[in-house]
Amino acid sequence: MVSAVVAPIGLRPRHPLFLQVARYVMVGGLGTAVNACAFLLLRTAGLEAVPANLVALLVSTAVSTEANRRFTFGGAAVHRWRVRVQIGGTVLFYACYGSAVLLALGLVVDAPTPVEQAAALAVASVLGGAGRFLVMRNWVFGPGAVATEPDPARRGTVARWHERL
Repeated sequence: MVSAVVAPIGLRPRHPLFLQVARYVMVGGLGTAVNACAFLLLRTAGLEAVPANLVALLVSTAVSTEANRRFTFGGAAVHRWRVRVQIGGTVLFYACYGSAVLLALGLVVDAPTPVEQAAALAVASVLGGAGRFLVMRNWVFGPGAVATEPDPARRGTVARWHERL
């Protein structure tokens, strides 16, 4: 007979790793799509590849970080500077990483199209996302990250829906 080990209610993790990974993948997919669309929009508006990538990164990173805070990591209340450092570090990493990907693509493909550039950035984003998840889970929204209790007056429909999961 196999017996299941059940942790007391107070010790049960609020969001198991598998659930966080699944949610992170969903948010990451949407963030990558937002990034690719913003990049393509800026490229077709005449902006060069690297500046278009930087602007798209700023928008998609800020939006996806907030979405991850609320959805993936349960609305964890963290100090705003911790989130800002994470956003800044992510933008800096992806700016260098994405620029290197765009430059490498230019060496491999003669005159890459904006669609090819966006696809290369999307693939690179997926690879970098694993590292970002670990940083967010273990430092930004992880143990010890809670600075204050969430303000009950600010809890909206998404938070109540999230608590039921």
